Amino acid sequence: MRIWRIAGRYFEDPPPADWRQRLASRLGERPRRVGAWVELALYGALSCLDSAGETRLPDDALLSVSTLHGPDIALRAALAEAQSGLPLPIGFLTSQPGQVLPALARYLDWHGEGRCLSCRAPALALQLACVEAGPAGLLAGWVDEDGPGRSLWLRLLPEPGPAPTLVSGVFDALADPVVTHLASSSAQLHLARSTPETAHD
Repeated sequence: MRIWRIAGRYFEDPPPADWRQRLASRLGERPRRVGAWVELALYGALSCLDSAGETRLPDDALLSVSTLHGPDIALRAALAEAQSGLPLPIGFLTSQPGQVLPALARYLDWHGEGRCLSCRAPALALQLACVEAGPAGLLAGWVDEDGPGRSLWLRLLPEPGPAPTLVSGVFDALADPVVTHLASSSAQLHLARSTPETAHD
């Protein structure tokens, strides 16, 4: 069973109301020709790398983006446009889930292996990514723009040291900053939490 250290985390759910302004400020510009769903993914991924103390995602790291609905709002808008004629080019572009990986590659300065998948169970998407990731680890995100939006991200690296004590846990527990490690087996997540002693160290 491979054990992963949580090197970075962004689990603010929902994101702050001004997340788009924060993203534009961070990048020095508003991302062009992408929709709100991709922008939300960028905001969460960059926030997670900040948490990990990284300025870019290493090329050997796996990038995994999961979603339940994808750019559903943009897709519905494009379909509404199509009922009265051809959809506008920008509306069509922003309705395409395939936009997310090129946008992340550009702004994370990353040129590696990645995928975007539709998934109802975020823990299963995480387990799959952990199986496929190599020594450079992975950056995994779960992004949906419905309602206030959701952009949850983890930066995971292999744990080279002694194995921590793991107990069964659930995906939502990963939001807790005291959760420091994870592993999976038999479709079950196993989590390690810091003790007062390790937190002090």
